[in-house]
Amino acid sequence: MNELTNAIDNTAGVDSLVALVASLHFSQTGLGRTSFVVTSKGDEVKTSFKVIDARSLVISNNLDGTINPKFPAELQPRDRTRMASKIQVSKIAGNLRPAQLSDSGLSSHGAPIVGLDNVVESGNGRSMGILRAYEQGQADSYRLYLIEHAVDYGLKASDIEKMDMPVLVRERITDVDRAKFARDSNQSDLQEMAASEKAFVDAEMLDERLMAMFAPSDEGNLLARTNDAFIRAFMKEIGDTASAGLVTTDGRPTKQLIDRIQNAIFAKAYKDERLVKLVAEEPDPDMRNILTALNTAASDFAKMQMLSGDVHKQAVDGLVSGVEEVSGLDKQAIAALQDAINLVRQAKDSGQAIEEAIAQQGLFEETSKEAEALALFIVANNRSAKRIGAAFKKLAQKINAELTHQQQALGDMFGGGDLLLVDVLSAVSREIEEEFGEGKGLNFAMFESAAGAGDVAVN
Repeated sequence: MNELTNAIDNTAGVDSLVALVASLHFSQTGLGRTSFVVTSKGDEVKTSFKVIDARSLVISNNLDGTINPKFPAELQPRDRTRMASKIQVSKIAGNLRPAQLSDSGLSSHGAPIVGLDNVVESGNGRSMGILRAYEQGQADSYRLYLIEHAVDYGLKASDIEKMDMPVLVRERITDVDRAKFARDSNQSDLQEMAASEKAFVDAEMLDERLMAMFAPSDEGNLLARTNDAFIRAFMKEIGDTASAGLVTTDGRPTKQLIDRIQNAIFAKAYKDERLVKLVAEEPDPDMRNILTALNTAASDFAKMQMLSGDVHKQAVDGLVSGVEEVSGLDKQAIAALQDAINLVRQAKDSGQAIEEAIAQQGLFEETSKEAEALALFIVANNRSAKRIGAAFKKLAQKINAELTHQQQALGDMFGGGDLLLVDVLSAVSREIEEEFGEGKGLNFAMFESAAGAGDVAVN
C-alpha cells in the first residue's frame, strides 16, 4: 500500500495509477483484470486475463491433428482431426492478429478461455494456431504486442518478457458446467463445422426431457403437427441467433432447420458416425425410406442409449475386477444396422442384387448373419418405410425391455445370458408377419440353426 499512497501523494497520472493498481493485483493473484464474456445462449461468465507459456496449455489436439489423450473429450465438440480444422490452424498461425486474440465480449472469440488447470475450454483452434506460429518462428509480433499492451490486461510487461512463448488467455472464474460451456462457446463456429460434427454438438443438448417431445408421424415426418413442441424446444436450445436464420419470415421451419434436427436426432439415437454421415453428408433419394424408418425408431434407440449407459455403469461399478467393458445387445443391434445399410448401399452402387453383394462381401470380410438378414429385409421392403420403421422400432423396444430387465437383475449379464440378437430379430420377424402378412418378415433361411440356438422367449 505504501507504493499506492506515494503515487497518490505524488499526484501520479491516471495511467500510472491504473498500471500500479493492476500490478499489485497481479502480484497477489497471478491474474490480470476481469473480462466478462457471453456465450451463444446468453450466459454471462467472469474471466480474468493471465499470460502463461504456450506449452503449458492443455489443448484438445496435437499440432499434427492427433487427439491429445490428456484433454477431456467432452470439452471438444469439434472433430479437429479433419483436414478443414488443420487448414484453419495453419491460417491462424500464418496470420496472427494479436488484437483479435485478446479481449472480446463473446466466449467464442478473443483470447482462449481456460480453467484453473489450463485446459482450453474455448479456443482450441486459436491455441493450436498460436503454438504453431511460435514453432514456425512467426509469433514475434504477437509476443511484442503482449509486452507492449500488458497494462491493458492488468499484467506486468517484465513477466511476459521473461517468457519464450507467452500466450494471453482468460481464466474462467465463474463456476459452470464445463462441457456445456465448451459447447455453447463453439456455437458461433457451427457454420464452419461439417454437418456430422454439428450433429454431435446438437445431440448433446437433446436430454431425456427433449427426446420425450420428439413425435414425428408414423411415416417419420419431422414436420408433423405432433412434432411441433419438439421443434420449438430445439430452436430454443440452439439459441435465438442460430435459429433466426433457420425459419422463414412467417416462422415456418426451413429445410436447413429440418436437416439439422434430423442430423441431431440420428447422432443422439444411433451414436454412430457412419449413420450420421449417411443422413447428414451423403443424401441419396433412393435411401430415403431407410432414413425415414430410422427416424420412426429414433426415440426408442435414444432410450436404448440411455438404458445401456445405466446398465454399463451399474455393471462396471459392481464388478470386483478384471472386466473393463460390458458389451450388449444394444451395440450388436447398432452394428447390425450399420452393416445392413452398408450392404444395401454397396448393392445399389454396384448395380448388384443384394444376394450378390452379400456373397461378395463374404469373400473379403465377415458380416454377421443378423446384418445380412436385415439387409435382405430392407431391400424386400424398400417401398415401405412404414414396414421397415416398424421392424426397427420393435427391435429397439425389445432390447430396451431386456436392458430394463438387466438393470433389475444384473446377474444375467455376468453369465452371458441366453438372449441373443438372433432371438430378438426372430421375435420381431414374427410380429411383422402377424401385422403385415406372411412372408413380410426377416429372411432367416441362411441361419435357421442359429435362430433355434436361443430358447428364451422375447415378448
